[in-house]
Amino acid sequence: MNVNVRVRSTNRIRGLWGGSIMLVIGLGILFLGLQWRTFTQNQIATMLTTEGRVVDVVSRTTTSGGERKTYFYPVVEFRAANEEIVRFESSTGSNPSSYRVGDTVRVRYNPQTPQSALIDSWELWLPSGIVIGVGGFFALMGILALLSALAVLLKWGGLLGLLGMILLRRKRV
Repeated sequence: MNVNVRVRSTNRIRGLWGGSIMLVIGLGILFLGLQWRTFTQNQIATMLTTEGRVVDVVSRTTTSGGERKTYFYPVVEFRAANEEIVRFESSTGSNPSSYRVGDTVRVRYNPQTPQSALIDSWELWLPSGIVIGVGGFFALMGILALLSALAVLLKWGGLLGLLGMILLRRKRV
């Protein structure tokens, strides 16, 4: 029983390395996600908003790994600030279709390039939100692994206990 407890404790000390690596990776991914979110915020801040209308829904079928999938992309028409009528196809498709012909949508566009407009929806924030969530998860798991390993170290007498264990292990080999 005592050997089994010592093996589990040694595995928890390895959590110092694993936890540190997970924390660094998690913080890196979290940083990238926050940068992506800031980029999206800055991009949206330069855009004008207006109301548009879905005038068509285009279906596109793709084959991936032998499986056919069909996605539906809304085609939106709106009037820009310079009174120009602009029509664009959303770059985001869904199945089933999220929009029907005649639906009113909020549109964001750059006045210099109104053809690169986009539908203002939660989907703008989805990619950065996923990256932030993954980074936060890895960082949290790293912190928990580190705290678990530190608890074992304190139980054994702190860092001196760890140093003693390393020295004893080397003498056995």
